[in-house]
Amino acid sequence: MTFTTRALLLTTALGVLSPHLGANAQTTDRDEDVVIVTAQRQEQSLQEVPLAVTALTGRDIAAARIEDTLDLQFNAPNVILSANRNLTIRGVGSQSFGGSNDTNIGVLYNGVFLQSGSTFGEFFDLERIEVLRGPQGTLFGRNTTGGVLSVVPAKPKDEFGGYLSVQLESYEGIRSEGALNIPLGGGFSQRFAAHYLKRDGYTENLFNGNRIDGRDQYTLRSTTRYQNADGFTADLFVTYFHEDSDRGNNAKALCAPDPIFGCSPDALATDFPSVNFPIDQALINGIVRPDTFAENPSNLRQVNFDIDPETRAEDLLVSLELNKEFGALTLTSVTGYRDAEGDGNRDFDQGVRQNAFNPGDFLTPFGPLTVPDNGFGNGVLTYLLDEELVTTTDYRSSQLGRSTAEQFSQEVRLASDYDGALNFLLGAYYLDAENSGEVTTFTPANRTFGFIASGNTPEATTESYAVFGEVYIDLTDNLQILGGARYTEDEKSIQTASGTFALPAFFEDETTFEAWTGRASISWSPELPFSDESNLYATYQRGFKSGGFNPGNVDNPTFDSEFIDAFEIGAKSTFANGDVRLNLAAFHYDYENLIVGNIVGTLATNVNIPEVRVRGFEAEMVATPTDRLRLEASLGVLDTEVLSDFLSSDPTRGGAFFQLKGNELPNAPNHTIKLAAEYVQPLANGVTVRPRVDYYTQGSFYSREFNTGADELDGWDQLDLQVQFTRDDAPWQFTAFVKNVLDEDDITFAEANSELVGSFRGVFLLDPRVIGAQLRVSFD
Repeated sequence: MTFTTRALLLTTALGVLSPHLGANAQTTDRDEDVVIVTAQRQEQSLQEVPLAVTALTGRDIAAARIEDTLDLQFNAPNVILSANRNLTIRGVGSQSFGGSNDTNIGVLYNGVFLQSGSTFGEFFDLERIEVLRGPQGTLFGRNTTGGVLSVVPAKPKDEFGGYLSVQLESYEGIRSEGALNIPLGGGFSQRFAAHYLKRDGYTENLFNGNRIDGRDQYTLRSTTRYQNADGFTADLFVTYFHEDSDRGNNAKALCAPDPIFGCSPDALATDFPSVNFPIDQALINGIVRPDTFAENPSNLRQVNFDIDPETRAEDLLVSLELNKEFGALTLTSVTGYRDAEGDGNRDFDQGVRQNAFNPGDFLTPFGPLTVPDNGFGNGVLTYLLDEELVTTTDYRSSQLGRSTAEQFSQEVRLASDYDGALNFLLGAYYLDAENSGEVTTFTPANRTFGFIASGNTPEATTESYAVFGEVYIDLTDNLQILGGARYTEDEKSIQTASGTFALPAFFEDETTFEAWTGRASISWSPELPFSDESNLYATYQRGFKSGGFNPGNVDNPTFDSEFIDAFEIGAKSTFANGDVRLNLAAFHYDYENLIVGNIVGTLATNVNIPEVRVRGFEAEMVATPTDRLRLEASLGVLDTEVLSDFLSSDPTRGGAFFQLKGNELPNAPNHTIKLAAEYVQPLANGVTVRPRVDYYTQGSFYSREFNTGADELDGWDQLDLQVQFTRDDAPWQFTAFVKNVLDEDDITFAEANSELVGSFRGVFLLDPRVIGAQLRVSFD
């Protein structure tokens, strides 16, 4: 879709949303109230914080229908979700592999830093979401080089009430959520919340007629609060997530056949290799016939899998936050515990290969093998599939994955709130995390239990210690400075093994990474004739991500930590008596030892790129020019470049080394744009209608640092429409909506699979057009 076409569609939609104003119309939600955030670990106005922060209140989340992380990226500049699991902010995201890998984007759930990301399902019953862009080198759990996503659920209140919502949507989908708030007396209050999602898959499997990529999951949440008159508050938070879905790691496999590599590194196509995969040629060459793949449908919403995907997960998170005021001092303790596990299965070769074997006598790396004839000229082979022996003429393969994650964390902070010019925040942090993972790949070469292509990490641990502090000084009434520092020590250990023929002896190692990081900032709030309030700031931040292990690599068993020195200037302003909020930021990053990794065979191989530059600009605006009209807009501009002369081995091109200097970082489109408008119009009998349009677009980008043709993905956009009906003093609201109105099948990421299967690209797609209706009823 051309930019002109996009602009025309948006203009038309905005025109629909701008009827003539009636004299007694209700009003839209204006931004007269202060948006409170905790981006500096204390409650502050969004406009006071000298950081680039996107703050979405519960009202914003509901209005824009932000149901999950995929939707979140439409509402924050320079924020991309790749592979439906890897957040990238300003071009900085996790590009490394292996059990010792850390995240670049910190995910905090109710104040607890999640060491291995979140699987807590959909967004529901939230107080707010904060997206902090840029490295966080002082305050937030472990250090992060890219930013922080902080999800804050709604807290218990002192009055009885709640709500229930039921939503029906395309693909037999049903979403239901609700919350119940109960005052218990004696300073205690309780809030229960729950969410349920079940729908058919967006993808059709032509092999068996099933729909895959569906969802069957639920989340339960309990929050108990105790508060007394002595300035003491305790919040006990428990959430449990459960999933048993027919979804896989990606939606579709793409391949442009290549006689050397299996799949071309320079192009994407809906095809399969005509020659055998390298794993077939190496292990059972001559047994597997070439060109046996069934057609890979050209429709991105259709696949040919002889094994349907499966995903199961359980995740429990418990946190206890204690706050006690001692005059102008507040002591805070946040204790977190998490226990998670998951497993899944997928079709490893992502295709159907029937009657794929030659009959006859063969010599294999495991000795002589006779493949009998089924009487029709097709070979019959017995091999392992999904941990069971099968006898078939078909080439079938699968990959089983299992993982666990357990962590305990403790953070203590002491913050001051004196009337004078000097305040401070001091803290200490401890994390003890243990992860495990196992991936087992079954192909026709697996004919005995003595051979299973596999990777097994029974234990990968991280023990992190940190102390940190910040000082806040008011030089004048409108000029403030702050300085902060953090010392972090990460102790890591791993036990792991992976192999193509059989598991070798376990690789075991332990090492320690340590670093000083922090930030400094100056903020000036001048009285300007053209604005109501302004905050002009300049900030320097240094963040780091600790290194880890390359198991099995005897030459380079570990990789180093990466660091970012980030410089940012910004302006946060309000205009027109608070009806317009405009926040601007320009930034420059000096990136040192960027960690990138690839899967080579069954091994995770990570390297450090010495020098990378990131720079860009962001703008966010919310305007309520009338009582009934609300406008939202954001712009992100990004430029990334590898500055070092650096040769890196590309597994999709046979492991050959290629120069990365001048290349762009993955998942870093040169622009992201969000535009939205909503309008309030009264109808007869006290009914009010609130139509809304949301439009998002982003530029093209690369999925890997090699910037090959198969890495380059087109830009894409999304248009959402909805209309909400309410009635004066009635407890209900009804909303009809359409997401992805134009039903675009845009590719949001292309993940290179192992060269053992030709390095085909597993692609991830936007959700298709979804039409639905929601009824929400509140009670008190």
